[in-house]
Amino acid sequence: MSEENKSPTNINNAQEEWLRRLKAIGVDLWGNGPSQQAREEAEQAVEKDFAAEAATAQPTVPAATGKKPEAPQPVTAKRPKLTIENLWITADETVDWTEALLRETARDGLTSPKLWSFYHRMAPKVLAGDTGAYAEVLTTINPLGDLTEYVSGMVLRTPGPDQLECIFECQPDDLEKYGRDYLGALSLRTARDLLAILPVSEVKITGNLEKEQKVKVTFHRHQLLKKKMAFLNPADFLEACGGEINED
Repeated sequence: MSEENKSPTNINNAQEEWLRRLKAIGVDLWGNGPSQQAREEAEQAVEKDFAAEAATAQPTVPAATGKKPEAPQPVTAKRPKLTIENLWITADETVDWTEALLRETARDGLTSPKLWSFYHRMAPKVLAGDTGAYAEVLTTINPLGDLTEYVSGMVLRTPGPDQLECIFECQPDDLEKYGRDYLGALSLRTARDLLAILPVSEVKITGNLEKEQKVKVTFHRHQLLKKKMAFLNPADFLEACGGEINED
């Protein structure tokens, strides 16, 4: 990150956006409601990290040219803007938890030291199938944060060491506009991100609209292996995996 983009103002804006996304997703370990304690702890950790970075960040000081400094330019996105038409094609990078267990620093040089330290600390519990550790990882990493604009609500559950579950409330406008394509794209992308972040074999997904079930599917890891996502129709693929879409 450049010094310009690390200014306290930009850091505060990024903090607010991250916390907004974090609060939009509930992690429900027992099936009785969001894990408030885990979410509060994650929010406090995020605030602490951003505060530390803001304290050391130095705003760019323009040269004394006598001219009014130009407004900072927005950071160019590394990925194309997510839309329903491409939502399922990309996904988060897969976390190698065995590598995280064995190494105290990342070998790829891309993962931040702070993030890798978290992976390294959590790896023993994650590899042991500790669902409490799963919940902490999901709350801290927030793998579905960039999908919250496509749903009215979302809850994650960890019913067992080999399964994750996501229940989302459909965004009415998107559902009306895109129909089955919306349900397929969102479900497939959700499954891909969850399978990338934790070493489970399956992800169960349910999408509702005002208590009416619109989509239900369980994606198994082996079903997604070596699939060329850019050439898939997500709704058709969902049904081929045994899922059900209700368009009524």
